[in-house]
Amino acid sequence: MLCLLAFCLATQAQVPQPTSEIPIERCDLLPIVKVQIDGADMRFLLDTAATSMLNLKSFSSGRSKEVYISSWSGTAATSAREVFLPELLFGNHQLRDVKLPAIDLSPIGIACGGKIDGILGVDLLDKMGVTIDLKRRVASLAPPPANAMMVYDQMEEAMHHCSSAFESGNAVDLEDCFDPEIVLFAPAGEFRGRKEVMEYLQRRFLQYSPKLSYKTNLHDVKLFGDALWYTYDYEIISPKEHLVGRGMSMCRKDGARWRILNMHNSLREPEPATAIKP
Repeated sequence: MLCLLAFCLATQAQVPQPTSEIPIERCDLLPIVKVQIDGADMRFLLDTAATSMLNLKSFSSGRSKEVYISSWSGTAATSAREVFLPELLFGNHQLRDVKLPAIDLSPIGIACGGKIDGILGVDLLDKMGVTIDLKRRVASLAPPPANAMMVYDQMEEAMHHCSSAFESGNAVDLEDCFDPEIVLFAPAGEFRGRKEVMEYLQRRFLQYSPKLSYKTNLHDVKLFGDALWYTYDYEIISPKEHLVGRGMSMCRKDGARWRILNMHNSLREPEPATAIKP
């Protein structure tokens, strides 16, 4: 049961990060963005109807082979160089070991009156999760996905009041850790809403505080948007019983706080497992 509280605390670390916005420049009417390759700034045409490619004039090295180029007019085979890029940086998004075809794109630069080093096409835009806003003239990149274990470790240390409330029998603080619509599935039954859950916890565990002990063993943690889900083994010892079981939990954000939305606990041994004398 207590391990579920630690789970919810872990989710609070997942504060949405601001997206990275890259200004969109113009070459005549064509949208242009800056891409950094091997530490050098280069100008790439944004084209969601084409696959990514490089300007042969800007990348002289590479091996020649037949490659297929896709654009709004279709897909065609052409002789081009394949260029290996150890690193491509677009805003805060880094791509490593990228292979792209290089053809002569100088006609595009001549037509718009500026230098074009390559085309940032739909393949790489989709891979980096880029959103293009031509009205605001920015290309936005979503933040990289959070590391679930890092979130868990950080917030388990930073947010301990729910676990402490359970251990000390502080019903007021503990109730605030639960979503108003919380559903608890326990060996003793199904409990819906804060009132039912708190009545069950008070009757079953909190009456023995502060003589409560618990241990947990985390199995799996996953992030789903602003929610965190995980599974675990748990052990709870009170003056009445020694419970060993498995569980899972899920939380969601409620205003400025995260609260437990769902808990599902089961016993690994018949209840009661071991009687504990006062």
